[in-house]
Amino acid sequence: MQRRFGLSAVEAENAIRRGTLPEEYDQEILAPFKDAAVQQVSRSLQFFFSSSQYNDVDQIILAGGVAAIDGLAGLVREQLATPTLVANPFQDIAIGSKVNKTLLANDAPALMIACGLAMRSKY
Repeated sequence: MQRRFGLSAVEAENAIRRGTLPEEYDQEILAPFKDAAVQQVSRSLQFFFSSSQYNDVDQIILAGGVAAIDGLAGLVREQLATPTLVANPFQDIAIGSKVNKTLLANDAPALMIACGLAMRSKY
């Protein structure tokens, strides 16, 4: 994306967050990226099945910054015929009134480790 549109990493990330990317972004960059992500999930499952006694999973939970890409979970669900959801470590946690809940929901899949580390001393 940086090369295609001549953006720095920070500019690209800001453009994604603001939704100010050129029209061709969806077809030229996002769609192939989603397909590659689904392929990687499929390969990971194949590796898991070949190196364990299991040959099926109940569901796939996507985490990390990429998991928040709109439509990715549905694409994984559709192409791999497996229930798929996006991780949200804050789902059952009380959120303070000063926290922007929309921004938190968007960043939640990328905050799995931070949330887990923050909870370590509690348990």
